[in-house]
Amino acid sequence: MKKNKILGIAVASIIAMSSMVPAFADDNTAQNSATNLTTIQAKFTKKAAKLGVDITGLSAQDAKGKIEAAEASKLGIDTTVLSNKEIQAKIKSAMEAKEIARLTEKASELGVDITGLSNKEIQAKIKSAMEAKGIARLTEKASKLGVDITGLSNQDAKAKIEVAEASKLGIDTTGLSNQEIQAKLKSAMEAKELAKLTQKASKLGIDITGLSNKDAMTKIENAEASKLGIDTTGLTNKQIQEKIKEMKSNKITNADN
Repeated sequence: MKKNKILGIAVASIIAMSSMVPAFADDNTAQNSATNLTTIQAKFTKKAAKLGVDITGLSAQDAKGKIEAAEASKLGIDTTVLSNKEIQAKIKSAMEAKEIARLTEKASELGVDITGLSNKEIQAKIKSAMEAKGIARLTEKASKLGVDITGLSNQDAKAKIEVAEASKLGIDTTGLSNQEIQAKLKSAMEAKELAKLTQKASKLGIDITGLSNKDAMTKIENAEASKLGIDTTGLTNKQIQEKIKEMKSNKITNADN
């Protein structure tokens, strides 16, 4: 009888424990669902903020719908009478086309032939071309500085070049990390650039006091353009630079003739 009683207690304990497992499982499921919902909400909020859309108080589904409509509008897609599914399909198609255009432009800049390649293959080819370009640029820089970077990775080559550049600018790199060397290099090069711009501005009779290097350069370019008789109305900085370059080139050619 005592044995039966003990057995009964054991069985009851097992039943109690087994009934607790689903309860814990339910708790875990609920916790995971809550975590997923929070993640989705955070994702939507971030996306909505980028698009300038207010999704306050909306359900996840409504928020998604509003975000998709905003994305479609940004991509120039007319969503009139379209279902959510159709909007999504059009957005996907437009974004793929945009990505292809971006990759094509980049490939063209790098002189890479991407005919018949998939987006993934194009990306790989562009990456490879950019790495090769990076190596060529580092090799050229190293050559100018008299630094040997043979067999080094791009990262190590860059670090060696930076130390050489710092040394050339009179920067003591003893005990400095790569990041600190870069910061000191940047500061020194900005100071050097500012001195150059100040000299140029002085020749043109313009004041660049308190301006950033970028703004100073813009002011100088406008003054140069004006001096060369170039109308800069509605032109971008790049276009102004090109016109100045073209005008100076023509001037040299005419002088030679």
